[in-house]
Amino acid sequence: MKPALFQQYQAAFNAHLRNPAQQPKPQGVDARRIAIYREIVFNNFSASISACFPVLLSILGKRRFNQLARQCFQHHRFTSPLFADIPKALVDYLQTLDLATHDLPPYTFQLAHYEWVELYLAKLPDAAPSASPVTDIHQASDLAGAVLQLAAAHMLLSYDYAVHLLSKKHAHLAASPTYLLVYRKADFSIAFSELNASSYDLLQRIQSQPAIVSQHLVQLAQESLPHLSVQSVSEFGLQLLYSLYQQQAIAHKYT
Repeated sequence: MKPALFQQYQAAFNAHLRNPAQQPKPQGVDARRIAIYREIVFNNFSASISACFPVLLSILGKRRFNQLARQCFQHHRFTSPLFADIPKALVDYLQTLDLATHDLPPYTFQLAHYEWVELYLAKLPDAAPSASPVTDIHQASDLAGAVLQLAAAHMLLSYDYAVHLLSKKHAHLAASPTYLLVYRKADFSIAFSELNASSYDLLQRIQSQPAIVSQHLVQLAQESLPHLSVQSVSEFGLQLLYSLYQQQAIAHKYT
């Protein structure tokens, strides 16, 4: 078969797999065999999606979730050949949808993104070990002169809904600004910490600007919390960071 003809055949074959109701099978292909192949391909796709989004599946129900998976399978342009990247395809597809028009809860994209983050962080390559500690951290005040870094595998997340509280029994939460730090611990388990706007701001500063903690806290007080004293902001910030340090969400950056 000539290259051009093969490409046409391949395009027709793929189009039929995606949407057999509207795209006829290529000529010469056995109808029974391609029907079996269609089912295998979509079932593998659906199984991968279902495994990554258990909360969204429980809220939408199996029938509606399968319809959504089918719509994604038909219409989304896949850019990665890796099986592990399939769940991200649903997240990307949901981001393009008018959720109300498709009769989906307004938090659908954000919930799917939150559930995908766990898979993403679990699969990130392990970071190189830090250098040997120079200063031990035994209490909150020890962090004041330290340069900190967030866990090697982490995401700082800002949502319009408390996605971490959603479930089948709690599927009708009102919109509420929500800030989360999701991270991978040393044992490769995934954990999260709920933040408020100020602590989220502080962690963003630590993430983007190498500076000692006391400098970050002074800037936070002056730029974001001018109605509070630098001392009170510093005390709060040190306690927060020490708690996150104990939870392996942040680490002392050694240089």
